[in-house]
Amino acid sequence: MQTIGEIQKKVRSANQLRITSSRVESNEELLNMTSYSGIAEYFPEELVITVKAGTKIKDINKALEENKQALPFFIDDSEKTIGSLYSTGGSDLSDNVLGVQIINGKGDLLNFGGQVMKNVAGYDVSRLLVGSMGKFAVITQISFKVLPEKIALERKIKKTKKNNPSSLKNEIEKRLKDVFDPYGVFV
Repeated sequence: MQTIGEIQKKVRSANQLRITSSRVESNEELLNMTSYSGIAEYFPEELVITVKAGTKIKDINKALEENKQALPFFIDDSEKTIGSLYSTGGSDLSDNVLGVQIINGKGDLLNFGGQVMKNVAGYDVSRLLVGSMGKFAVITQISFKVLPEKIALERKIKKTKKNNPSSLKNEIEKRLKDVFDPYGVFV
């Protein structure tokens, strides 16, 4: 999968789909996002970077280091893709998300947020989908705010993630699933 069109086609033709960063592409129910990678846009002077979901964190870090900048959230494994980190992340990551591009369960390409620090139009879907484990949509691109290296290093504190989903969280996830994936494509 190297283009948005190919990803959309796979979503539209799938009964159920599991998003993965595994190199195995033979299973029809697996969507490997590692080949959809790269930096889409980077504005060092604006402290904003937009990356494709299959981009490895180490590659993002390399580009940011050239301008003495860094991602301001905790990263436990720089071999992971940014999409993988986004899908399992928590509040430290979501606080730095500016925008996201997704493909929903119908195969539609949708954009939420943007590349500005303040975006107050409607729900903040780009932050809402952080930690969603690929249950609602395929994340294709993510825009983050970045910080100067020194400040980012001071802010990076490993936070423990709670694994006790409440009944409220389960109800919210169910309703979001109905909105973003009405056909139940993503598992």
